[in-house]
Amino acid sequence: MREKTIFKGYRIDSSNIALNAVTANQTFKIAPHFECKMTGDNENYTAKLSVAINSSITGDKTPFDLNVTISGAFAIGDDLAGNKHGQLRFAIETLFPYLRAFVSNLTALCGLPQFILPFIDTDQMVNSMQAQETVMN
Repeated sequence: MREKTIFKGYRIDSSNIALNAVTANQTFKIAPHFECKMTGDNENYTAKLSVAINSSITGDKTPFDLNVTISGAFAIGDDLAGNKHGQLRFAIETLFPYLRAFVSNLTALCGLPQFILPFIDTDQMVNSMQAQETVMN
């Protein structure tokens, strides 16, 4: 087994954006919802990081409805072997900048002011996802 876990690459699995009707000077509360799921074995894993922004999630009107999923491939090294928490953290920290850039460019290409995803608290996200996984199992 290799010494360090490596990132083998990513791809955008799906992206969807729909513009909503807005009025001049209207303000919005945009609250992205993130999810990350992992699959794999003791040597390789794939992580899918998703973001969703839409009024059906938050109840607040948004200028657009957006869903984007990015997946990344990883080869596990001795540093993260058997450490699901560490693998999930590594995946989120690696994939998030690509997801953030994609969303920023997608909104700009739609003629909107560029929307930049806020930074995330990786530890809180990992703990939340592991708690959900525990409840679902």
